[in-house]
Amino acid sequence: MVNYALLSTIQGGIVLGADILAFILILRVYLKTKRKSALLISLAWFFDILTVLSYSVVNPYAIGLFLSMVSVLMFSGIVELVKEENGNTLTVGILPFSLIGPSVVLYLIVLEELAKIGIVNMREGYLVMAGSHVVGGIFFFLAGYSIKNIIGIYGRKAKYLSIGLILFGAHLFPIPIIYGLPEHLQLVYPAIGYAISAILVVLLTALTIKLTSSEEFLRLKTMEIHEVKIAPGVRIINQEEYKKIKEKLKDAPVLAFVRTLNNIPENWTYYFVTTATKEGKVETISPMNLERMTELSYKYLKAMEEVGSRGIILIDCLEYLVMYNEFTSVIKFLNKLKDFVVSHNGTLILVAEKDAFEEQQWTLLTRLLEDAV
Repeated sequence: MVNYALLSTIQGGIVLGADILAFILILRVYLKTKRKSALLISLAWFFDILTVLSYSVVNPYAIGLFLSMVSVLMFSGIVELVKEENGNTLTVGILPFSLIGPSVVLYLIVLEELAKIGIVNMREGYLVMAGSHVVGGIFFFLAGYSIKNIIGIYGRKAKYLSIGLILFGAHLFPIPIIYGLPEHLQLVYPAIGYAISAILVVLLTALTIKLTSSEEFLRLKTMEIHEVKIAPGVRIINQEEYKKIKEKLKDAPVLAFVRTLNNIPENWTYYFVTTATKEGKVETISPMNLERMTELSYKYLKAMEEVGSRGIILIDCLEYLVMYNEFTSVIKFLNKLKDFVVSHNGTLILVAEKDAFEEQQWTLLTRLLEDAV
């Protein structure tokens, strides 16, 4: 005979261990990077520790309170992460938020109907716990949906975390029904439910740890700052001037998108713009991925501003970008970068030879200089 009580205890211990590990590791990331998103996500796992303990003593009021904190903190952490990466604060449209109220009401109506036919027992604190689970499920859904905004930066790590959050949110909805089952089913069905919860929590903690400890998350936050005298705005320079300015900026934490890897200063954060797959430790980026270049640039400028310094972005592959994109798309990309640079009092340096462009194209490029003044 299966000892379901013991099985539930073991599963609870696994979940508790995963929560504690996630809380400690992600909090360490926050202490290192000072990124608010890491703090919020780590606190979400701290409150999940309290939720698990509340389940162990079967306190529906504590479960409701702590679970609601878990979902809100996780959602807030994901929204803050998206904001940190690309400045997009509106990660979810107004319509999903407007549907929260009706969704909760419909869920409670279903529970009430189940109670009328004797499937669930609405004991003391039942509606509090049920309400927190449906609201928590909705906020986990919204968090998973919000991550789509940063898949271009984090790739599969963000994609899998999005799926994990949505699955975790979905599994919260049936838990109040299981909790309210008749006593003769109170051992078997909860054990199965706890097993699913344990698997999802372990998966979700692993995914959040992997993302927050990734190179993309940690990048640009530990740079040593060196003040360099260079005018803010946009500059277009040729290859000869590039050699001189590279020497001048060798100690500055420049963000560079380059086509050649020769003599790149150690203090620079650079991406090799190429269509080839990544090899070795060199960070690569596709010339067609202008959106990711924009997101990385915004993140960099914001990080530099936070430490009281001016960001410097350098692009030495304009001709290469034009080869793989419509020229109008490249101009839109550069105009957006220019706006970011101007608003953050930074500098954008474009390495380009006039002969490599048509006259009309060169005119549009030089207008960036005029507009940035």
